[in-house]
Amino acid sequence: MTKKRLTRDLKWGFQYYPYYQMRIECDRFHGWAALNELTDGEYIYWDFFKKAGKVPVAGKGMCWLTLIPDGKKHSMTAMFTEDGNVSAWYIDVIHSVMFDEDAVLAFMDQYLDVMLTTSGDVLVDDKEELDAAYRSGEFTEEQYEAALLEGQRIIDEWGKDVHATELMCKEMLSYVRAQVNQQPLTIFLDLDGVLNIYQPDLEVQTLLPSAGENICELIHRMKAKVVVISSHRLGGAYWDILSDFFKCNHIYDIDITPYGEEYHNRTEEINAYLHMHPNIARYVILDDCFQDDYSCDPKLRERLVFVDALKGLQKQDIIKACEILNRQIGVS
Repeated sequence: MTKKRLTRDLKWGFQYYPYYQMRIECDRFHGWAALNELTDGEYIYWDFFKKAGKVPVAGKGMCWLTLIPDGKKHSMTAMFTEDGNVSAWYIDVIHSVMFDEDAVLAFMDQYLDVMLTTSGDVLVDDKEELDAAYRSGEFTEEQYEAALLEGQRIIDEWGKDVHATELMCKEMLSYVRAQVNQQPLTIFLDLDGVLNIYQPDLEVQTLLPSAGENICELIHRMKAKVVVISSHRLGGAYWDILSDFFKCNHIYDIDITPYGEEYHNRTEEINAYLHMHPNIARYVILDDCFQDDYSCDPKLRERLVFVDALKGLQKQDIIKACEILNRQIGVS
């Protein structure tokens, strides 16, 4: 058996996209759900379905919704296209569900899989791997027969009426996204040394083009809200430049941390903002730490991406920011 993480960071490389996992307890479904939002990436297609033909399974604008129902031995992943329809299902026969070391949901895969499409395709995959596991002694006869039985149950439960299956998955996707929207991903953003290389002889700083591209990629990739922590948030020519830059790049969800004599550093300002917005559970701080290194607050410090003020925001910085945001898992 092999372990599969629902972040899909091993085989598919989805670790730099928004990921959420949660329990669902409703009339339609009881169990675990995970959502991978594919906010970027080239399209990948499967072209081995006789009825559906070539179908997209990954690419910009798509999402994967994985449902693991209580009391069952399978994990169903619905691959949604950008228009909100399912292109295909990949359903793993599983042995057990677990939390990995970093709290990410995972399951032990029993090799046998079932693939479905809304056109009526039903494909059983990797049976030869299950057979090999049985011949090698990895699986007992009882385990082997149980896996085959679960595969047939999948076909009977989900493959006989794929339109009903798609409707259920759409309802669960709406439910999951409603929960996700209550906990926005948040980027606390410094400006000098992050989006520019600070030049004290200039009255008005200029944005560093590469840093601007990187912050836009991070915001759009993670569908994140921006909270500016720089002193420039109080207004002025550079704030106007930044505001115009974000508008031109279709970034509108922008806020600022509170300010006043009662706050002595950015640590206190960010904590005050978090107190005022208790729905924020997943956040990252991008700062060159000129004014505050956050050492007095370990919780903030572990969410810090230190940006080299002599280089500005780099590609490796946004990759680290994605890792920090997804390391916090999300909706529980």
